[in-house]
Amino acid sequence: MIASTDYEVQLLNLPQPDFSIAKTDIHYLVNCAYQMSAFAGLHPVEAELTVGEELSRLARLSCHRQPSIEVLSYEDMILANPVQSDPRVYCLGAAGVEERDFCLGHQLIESELQLAIDALLELRDAAGADARECLAVCLEHLESANYVLTRFYEHMSPDLFGQFRVFYGKKPYKNRLGPSGRFSARIVAVSVLLVGEELFQQKPQFYRDVYRLSEYYPQGFIHEVFRWLSPDNRSAELTPTWLEGKADFPRSATISPVMERHGNGIGKLRASCVYALDQFTRMHRITALKHTVEPGRPIIGVEASESIEVVLSQRLLTAARP
Repeated sequence: MIASTDYEVQLLNLPQPDFSIAKTDIHYLVNCAYQMSAFAGLHPVEAELTVGEELSRLARLSCHRQPSIEVLSYEDMILANPVQSDPRVYCLGAAGVEERDFCLGHQLIESELQLAIDALLELRDAAGADARECLAVCLEHLESANYVLTRFYEHMSPDLFGQFRVFYGKKPYKNRLGPSGRFSARIVAVSVLLVGEELFQQKPQFYRDVYRLSEYYPQGFIHEVFRWLSPDNRSAELTPTWLEGKADFPRSATISPVMERHGNGIGKLRASCVYALDQFTRMHRITALKHTVEPGRPIIGVEASESIEVVLSQRLLTAARP
C-alpha cells in the first residue's frame, strides 16, 4: 500500500500540526511491526522485511524534518498523540481505554508542568515580576500535576497496564529505550528552574544522564533547557564545562539569583514549591515500583546496566524530605 503512492512528498508538505500526528502514526506502525516480529521470534533480517523499506524510509524522513530518536518516543506517544479526539493506542476494550487514559493523564501532567514553568520563567526573566504570585501559581500547578499522578497510583489497573505496556518496551533488534516519563523535558525544566544548583550538588548524575540520553527527550524543549545551562554559548550537543568540573554551575538558569533579593516569606513559598516537586518525584517513584518492579516487569526507560532505584530517585533532594 505504501509503495503504491508517493507518500514522501505528502509527508514533507504537511503543515506542522498534521505532520506531528503523521510522524506519530508512522512510528506507531514501525514499532508495532518490530514488536510483533519479536513476539513471533523472527530473525532481525526477517523483522526488517516485515517493516518494509517504504515504511522505514518514511520513518527516516519524519525524523529528518523533526529531529528525534528513530524509534517511538515519549514525544510521539504523549505530546503529539491526539488522545482526546482520535487516540493512537494498540489495545482494544478495557485495556485500550486504560491505554488512552494513561496517555491522557500524562498530557494533563505535561500541561500542568508547562504552566508551572511559565510562572518560574516569568519570575526569573521578567523585570518587576511579582515573586509571590509567580511562586503561588507554580505551587498550584505542581500540586495539580501530583494529583493526576496520584490518581494513576490509586486507580490504574496493574493487569490492564501490563497488557498495553508490552507494546512500548525497548525497541527489539535496535537496543533502544522505549517511551518513558523519564524523558519528560518539562520535568527537567522545572527541576533546573527550582532546584538546579542543589540538584547538581546532590545528584550530578541526573544532569549527566540528561545529556547522555538527550536524544530520547523532545528535542526542541530539551535543547531550550540546554541553552539555559550553557551561558558560554557552547553547542547544546556538548557536555557543558560545569558538568566536567571546569566551571561553576550556571545559577542564571535558575530562580536562585532572584530569590536572594526577596525576604524570608518568599523563601518559604519557594520551599513549598520544592517540596511539591519532591512529592511529585516520590509519587512517580512509588507508582513505577507498584506497576512495574513489584509485578516483575522491566522499566521501559532504564538500561540494563542502570540501577532502577537510582534512576527513580535521581531528582529527589535530601533537603526536601518531610
